[in-house]
Amino acid sequence: MKKLIVLTLTLVLSIFSLKAHAQDPLEEGIGLLQKNDCTGALKLLRRAVSDRPNSEKANLYLGNAFLCLNTPDSAEVYLKKAVNIDEELAPAYYGLGRAYMSQKKYAEAINNFNQAITNDAKSEEYVISLGNAYLAADSLDQATQAFYKAHDMDDKDPRALAGIADVYRAQNIFDPAIEYYKNALALDSTSIEIRLKLANTYLKNNNGAGAYEQFLKVSELAPNNPQGQYQAGDLLYVNKRYKEAFPFLQKYHELDSTDNKALFELADDAYNAHLFDDAVRYFQEYLSKNPNSLEAKKSLAASFYFEKQPMESYNLYKSMPIDSMNVRELVRYGLAANAVHDTAMTIETWSRAVKLDTTLSEIEYFLANTLFAAKRYNEAIEHFQKRLALDSNDVAARLNMGLCYFIIENYQQAVAALRKVVELKPDNYQGNLWLARALIFDDSLESAKDVYQSFIKIAASDTSSNHSSDLNEAYRQTALYQIIAGSKLSKDRPDDAKKFYEDALRNLMIAVKYDSKEMKTHALLAQDYALMGKIDEACKEIKLVLRSDPKNDQMTKLQKSLGCE
Repeated sequence: MKKLIVLTLTLVLSIFSLKAHAQDPLEEGIGLLQKNDCTGALKLLRRAVSDRPNSEKANLYLGNAFLCLNTPDSAEVYLKKAVNIDEELAPAYYGLGRAYMSQKKYAEAINNFNQAITNDAKSEEYVISLGNAYLAADSLDQATQAFYKAHDMDDKDPRALAGIADVYRAQNIFDPAIEYYKNALALDSTSIEIRLKLANTYLKNNNGAGAYEQFLKVSELAPNNPQGQYQAGDLLYVNKRYKEAFPFLQKYHELDSTDNKALFELADDAYNAHLFDDAVRYFQEYLSKNPNSLEAKKSLAASFYFEKQPMESYNLYKSMPIDSMNVRELVRYGLAANAVHDTAMTIETWSRAVKLDTTLSEIEYFLANTLFAAKRYNEAIEHFQKRLALDSNDVAARLNMGLCYFIIENYQQAVAALRKVVELKPDNYQGNLWLARALIFDDSLESAKDVYQSFIKIAASDTSSNHSSDLNEAYRQTALYQIIAGSKLSKDRPDDAKKFYEDALRNLMIAVKYDSKEMKTHALLAQDYALMGKIDEACKEIKLVLRSDPKNDQMTKLQKSLGCE
C-alpha cells in the first residue's frame, strides 16, 4: 500500500513537471519567434527574463525578439546582458552586430560579427553578415575576403556570390558584377533580392532590356508578393524608367492600397510617364487621404492641364498660395490661366517665373505676346528684348516687337526691328508689309516703295491665302510714291514727271483690280488723272469717292478746282 502511494505521488509530480515544462515562457517564446510572431514572442520572453534575469539564453532571445520588431536600441540592452553573462556566446555577438547594422554603426557591427566568428568559426551566416558590414562601411577589400571565405565554406550558398557581385557593383565594375549575380541565381533562381540587384546593375550598365527581363521575372516569381512588385517598380522609378515602372507600382497598389508613400510614387510615376489620365486618378486618390499635400495638388493641376482639362487645372492652381510655387509650377499655372483666358493671372504667373529664372526664353516670348494682346506695348517690348537676348534669330519675336514700336509710333525703332526680320527671312510676308508701312511713317517713301515691290513678289507667289487687300495697298502706295516723285519734277522736267504719273496710273489700275471698293485707291486715281490733265476721268473718280464719303475735304477741294459738275 505504501509503495502504491509513493508511485502515485511520483506520477502526479511528473505530470505537473511536464505541464510546467510545456508552459515554460522561454521555450514558448522561442517557438513563437521561430514562427515570426514577434509580438507574441516578446511578451513571453519578457516574462522569461523577469523569471531568470541571469539566463544568457533568455536575454539572447529577448534581444532577438526586439530585433524582430525592428527596435535595435532595446535589442542591444539584452544582447549585451547575454554576452556579459557568457562572453563566448556567439549568437549574442551576432545579434549585436545585426542591431548595430540597423543603426548604421558599421564599426561596432564589424567588431561584434568578428567576435561571433571567433567564438564559432563554423558559422557561414556570421561570415556573410561580416561581409555585408564591411561592404556597408566601404571596406571593400575586407568585404571581398569575407564573401570568398563564405563561398569556400559553402559553395552552394548564393549569398556569398551575390556579396562578391555587390562589391564589384559598389566600384561601378558592372560586367563581373553581372556574372556573379547570374552565378548566384544559378544556385537560387527564386531569389527576388538577387534578381533585383542584377536588374539594377543592368540599368547602371545601360542595358535596359536586360534589366526589364529581370523585372518581368520578379513579377512572374512573386505576382502576389507586394514587396517584390514594389521593389521592382521603385528601382525602375528611381532610374527614371517610368513607363516600365508603372505596371509594377500599379500591381503593388492593388496588393497594398494602404501605402500612401507608394501611392504618391505611383501617381508621380504615371505623370512622368505621360500617363496623365492615370496620374489624375491616383493623385486624386492620394489627396482624398492627404488633402493638404501641396506637392500632390501641383502635380494633379499639371496632369489636368496635359489631359486637356485647363479649367480644372486653373481652379486647382488658384486654390494654392502663389508664393509656394516654383518656376515650373508658375509656368504651368500660366499655361492653364492662358487657356481659360485669365490674362491678368497669365501675366502675373509668367512675370514671376521669368524673374526667378532669367533663361526662360520661350516663356519670355509667351509673356511678351500676352502683354502685346493686352495692349501693354512698352512692357511687351521689354520682354521681346529679353527673348531676343536669349535667341537673337527669333523672327516672330522681332516682328511682334516691331509692331509694338509701330503702334506706339516709335517708327525709327519699328523700322530697325522690321529690317532685321527681313534680313533674317527675306520672304517673310508680314515683315515686308509692316516694314514698308513703318518706312512711310518714317518719311522714307522711296525705301517703302522698294519694300512694297518685294512684298508684291512674295504675295503674288503665295496662293495659300487671299492677299487682295494687302496687294491693293502695295500697288497704291507704290503709285503714291510715283505721284509725289513726279510732282517734284513737274516744273523743271515735265516729261519725266509725266512718266511717273503714267507709272502710277498703271499701278493704281492693278490696285483697283485687287480691291475695287477701296476708296483710298480711287482718291489717288483722281489726283493722278488731274495731274495728267484727264479731267473727266478725275471727276468720275471724285464723285465715286464722295458718294462713299461726302465729307472728304480733299476730294471736295479737288472737285472745285477742276470744275467738276
